[in-house]
Amino acid sequence: MVIHRQREILRAGTEGELLCVATFLPVQRWRDVLPFLRMTSQVERQLAAAEGLVRYGLRADLLHKRFWTFTVWQGRGAANAFVAAEPHATAVRRFRDWAGAGAAFVEWRSTEGSINWSEALLRLQHPTFSYNPPGQ
Repeated sequence: MVIHRQREILRAGTEGELLCVATFLPVQRWRDVLPFLRMTSQVERQLAAAEGLVRYGLRADLLHKRFWTFTVWQGRGAANAFVAAEPHATAVRRFRDWAGAGAAFVEWRSTEGSINWSEALLRLQHPTFSYNPPGQ
């Protein structure tokens, strides 16, 4: 069962070229799913207040411990500020504890900036960054 959640935050300045970021995180161990979900909830609250965010989506396949995100930003500066701020900064530090083989993210520019999961999944096949835990 795959769960989708999306939110649009329409602010002034959403026209022109936008930065799209998609992530894929397979969680390695069942014991990490609950802490990961708690962190995800905190990061979602941060997203709701983030300057420069246009929209975001979350997709979860709980049965297989797989999670995807899709964010659309007004620009690189807004995305970088979000990544560096708490609680997302803590989530980044915990990444290596939770991430399974194939974790990845991809960035691209778009003038549309809609949440298009088909496009995100296709682009994640050629990620900007991919991760395989040590020993795998």
